[in-house]
Order: sequence, then structure tokens, then C-alpha cells
Amino acid sequence: MLSSRKRFFLILFLCAALAGCAHPPKRTTSSTVPPPVQNIAGDVGFYHTVERGQTIYRIAKSYNVDWHDLMRANRVSNPSQLEVGQKLFIPYRSGPETFQPAMPGPMNYDDIRRLVGARRAKSSWRTITVHHSGTSAGNATMFGRDHTRRHMGGLFYHFVIGNGSHSPDGGLEVGFRWQRQIPANRPYDIQICLVGDFNKQYVSEAQFSTLVSLMSILREDYGVPIGSVRKHEDIKGKHTACPGKHFPFERLITELMRK
Repeated sequence: MLSSRKRFFLILFLCAALAGCAHPPKRTTSSTVPPPVQNIAGDVGFYHTVERGQTIYRIAKSYNVDWHDLMRANRVSNPSQLEVGQKLFIPYRSGPETFQPAMPGPMNYDDIRRLVGARRAKSSWRTITVHHSGTSAGNATMFGRDHTRRHMGGLFYHFVIGNGSHSPDGGLEVGFRWQRQIPANRPYDIQICLVGDFNKQYVSEAQFSTLVSLMSILREDYGVPIGSVRKHEDIKGKHTACPGKHFPFERLITELMRK
């Protein structure tokens, strides 16, 4: 039997785990990604110290770089021969991950269509999952930094819709995963995050309007059926309350069926 004290801390842990998808970046005296430097070849990047259990592939994924580029930059011929404490040079592809500031929202159809781009003929997106950030504030850049620290390979989401805190209310930010047509951890699944903690807050009308327009475009382009629009908590095996008890999912489905 667990003591009362242990049960108390277990409950606190479970509550924190169910709070949401993203977490605000912790304030530290130094960034997880150090300031850029140049190696002897003149490439711009930074150095990473190999820890126990890390592989070339995992290190490359955590910093959102190609593992072949990582091997070439460090003249590594055998990816299995890394040593704890070894310094690896992490090259930037074209500088750190950045995001174009979102326009003021709600955004109209033409604005969103321009950001989403034309339908990708070779893409096979089949589902759309809605998240909340689980935080009262934030934007794509902040979540991208946090996800990199958590070894999620950079920003997890394909799209982020702001709430007026660090990006415009209803403003749409497009992540690198959509730009490069890269899935997150589930193939064929488009990830959309609305900034906010919808266990405590409510979705703004600007956010909701942008979300409906964005989803309508994605459903039209990729033939995603209404039954394949889901909340994060609907995914089998996911123990989460995301996108929160105040998220108007039934209203969203009703609006999408009218389009």
C-alpha cells in the first residue's frame, strides 16, 4: 500500500501529465542550443557532447538535422562508434529553426490558402488531430524550442494558431513539418495546435474562425473525412485531456459539415 504522502505526489504527477501537449520553456542561464560557432571548415553550427545511450540518428533527430549531414560534418564512418563525452559538431541547415510572424487574425480563406500552399500531389494525409498547448501563452518559436529540449525533433505541430499572447489572436503559423511534408510521430496525421489551456480558458472567436477555415482547406485538399477529424485525447492509448474540456469540438464538427 502507498503511504498518504506517496499517493499525494502520484496524484500531482498524473495531473501534470494530463495538463496538455506543450510546456512553456524553462528559464535557464544558457540555451539548450548554444550560440552558433564555425568549425575549421567554415560551417556554422554548435557542439554537442555525446551522452550515454545516444546514437547519431537520435542526436540528429533531436536537433532537426539530417543524420547523413551529421556524419559528414564530423567525419564519422561508423554511426555505431560514438563515445560518451565525444564532441559532435551540429551544422545548421540554414540557421536555427524560425517562423514567419503570423498575420493578425482571424485570417481569411485566401490568406490561409497562401500559407498552406497548393495541394501536394504525393502527400497522403488522412487524419487531422487538434491539440491545445496546455499553456496560457506561447507561439511556434517558443514551442519549437521546448520540443527541441524534450528531444522531439523541433516543433511537433504542423500548424499553430495564436491567442494574442506572443502571436496575433487567430494568427496562423506554419511549422517546418508542413513546409517539408514531414509527419510527427504518426504517419498521415496533420497536427494543429491552438495556443491556450482549454481546461481553464476558452477558444477565442478569432482562433475558432481560423481553425475552421484551415481545416476546411486541408479536408478539401486531401479528402480527410469528417470522421477522421479528432481530438488528441481520442487517439487510442493517449492518456491526456488535450485539447481540454472547454474546447468546442461538437461546434467545430458542425461548422466543418456546413462547408
